[in-house]
Amino acid sequence: MMAVYDLLAPYYDAATGDSATEAAFIHDIIERRHSQAATLLDLACGTGSITALLAGVYEVSGLDISPGMLAIAREKVRSGTELYLADMTNFWLAARFDVIVCAYQGINHLLSLAAWKSTFDRACEHLSRGGLFVFDIATLSHLQGMASIPKVVEEFAGNYLLIRVRTTDGIVFDWDIEVYELQQDGRYSLLTQTVSLRSFSLPDIWEALRERFTSIEIVSDGNSAEDEDRIWFVCRKPA
Repeated sequence: MMAVYDLLAPYYDAATGDSATEAAFIHDIIERRHSQAATLLDLACGTGSITALLAGVYEVSGLDISPGMLAIAREKVRSGTELYLADMTNFWLAARFDVIVCAYQGINHLLSLAAWKSTFDRACEHLSRGGLFVFDIATLSHLQGMASIPKVVEEFAGNYLLIRVRTTDGIVFDWDIEVYELQQDGRYSLLTQTVSLRSFSLPDIWEALRERFTSIEIVSDGNSAEDEDRIWFVCRKPA
């Protein structure tokens, strides 16, 4: 995963778009449930778009497995902001946080439930008592829907991003990514990578969280749960 996102790092922000709405949604979740929160760790922070936007409210830190992503994040955040190069399933920091966030379905890149549980453990260990763990997932129905689409094409600054999603077993979904980068001579160079994602059932996720957190809440953009493309979990560490 590290090599993949090192390659895609220069195009990541253009592909994901403006992060302001995402950051505002996260801030609202925190304010409603932990208004006294002061410190925040952004897991799988990528290029630091969410990290930088939340820095105006919290003392932020970021963690990611990709040096290329962190290099871009470093340009966005204030000098002195801690950015950790680490795997979110296996890290140890000499700090505790009031809130830990993992946005943009970062946890879906982990392909086993054991890896999800390891991330839940690390988050719980690094939270202050009563702290919040806030993360979102792409649901299985969303991944299945993406696999049914022939391709997704996006254009940015003369470059083109093509994504095709495929699965052979209905469990792991491979996202074949092609970036056509416009060169000065008008020709295009091609970068290709494959990113694998997986989701799990809500009962499996809920059970794993319940073993570690006292309060678990599902926050959805719509009215349903399993049919949603994206679901947010808000979990509280025992006080």
